[in-house]
Amino acid sequence: MQPLLAIEPTPLPDHATGFLEIDTKAIAHNYRTLQSMMPRTTCSAVLKADAYGFGIKAVAPVLMNQGCQSFFVAHLEEGLFLRSLLKESHIYVLSGFLPETEDLFIESSLIPILNDFEMVTSWAKKAQEWDKKLPCALHFDTGMHRSGFDRIDLAKLIESLDLLKALDVHFVMSHLTSSHDPNHPMNAEQKKTFDHLRRHFPNAKASLVDTGGIYLGNSYHYDLARPGKGLFGLFTPPKEAAPLQTCVKLFARILQIRNAHKGETVGYGATHSLTRESKLATLGIGFADGYNRRLSNNAHVNIEGHEAPVVGRISMDYTVVDVTDIPKPLCFVGGWAELVNETLTLDSLAHSIDIISRELSTGFGSRLHRIYR
Repeated sequence: MQPLLAIEPTPLPDHATGFLEIDTKAIAHNYRTLQSMMPRTTCSAVLKADAYGFGIKAVAPVLMNQGCQSFFVAHLEEGLFLRSLLKESHIYVLSGFLPETEDLFIESSLIPILNDFEMVTSWAKKAQEWDKKLPCALHFDTGMHRSGFDRIDLAKLIESLDLLKALDVHFVMSHLTSSHDPNHPMNAEQKKTFDHLRRHFPNAKASLVDTGGIYLGNSYHYDLARPGKGLFGLFTPPKEAAPLQTCVKLFARILQIRNAHKGETVGYGATHSLTRESKLATLGIGFADGYNRRLSNNAHVNIEGHEAPVVGRISMDYTVVDVTDIPKPLCFVGGWAELVNETLTLDSLAHSIDIISRELSTGFGSRLHRIYR
């Protein structure tokens, strides 16, 4: 077995104006929690988009240390990077392959998810060229209409099942559209469709659920589960289920503090007018760092236990907050404001502006330092 990678602590430089603190212990806890709910099912990890913005280089070894052996990414480039970190794990590429990239998959021991009949024929041809069975998985569309075999391609495959003799099909899979809502009729409808098409592949293992699907019950679990957002606590389980832990805090440096008068305005477009004599603090973070512009006039930060509302429009590099009510010794240039923490979560921020938490986490910019603990 390959030696496990250690996370090296990264010191925060004096010039840093913003950083993410990522709790790898929470990520490990969440993986164990999800796996414990499925004693007969293998729990994999979906780490697309740089592990949902939390840093695949640090997160992947943590999950491998917890026993995770199968990982999913979206595209080939992500798979190549992950393979440079993990030498022995199964790494599946959800989008499959583009023409002329098949050899890269084989040379790097990456496993394509085959999404249409043409991919199957190309992969079977490569298996003949390399004179060995090539691993893959088959993805069938049961209602998402995003990727996977449609009905026409499925019919072609059923008529040409001999093609699969050249391949090592690890499992057949599909993807739920509405697993976040346990009462949505699409869940049962897709499961019924999935069970029907599986009859054509009686010896293949099966995979259907993401994080939300895990909470739909044992009948949805099959052989392999593919959680992503739940690993990072970006999912709220039912009240009766074991909780998942948030894994991230976001901090921004106070760069300047100024006084402003009643009736004056703040920021681009003068969208906020002060209703009293005020003290304002400028934070060194903006929408270029992933602090979403729609949070303008619609969020608050925490400074030493005190709330400070965001006032005016968030700009590319700066955010202004009202610190009038914060005691002077607690609010000073060079100090820190918390923009995300255990109570001020990514989910709550996203909900307040009608987006999802993954839009925020995957938008964190490169200027933000990442500190892992």
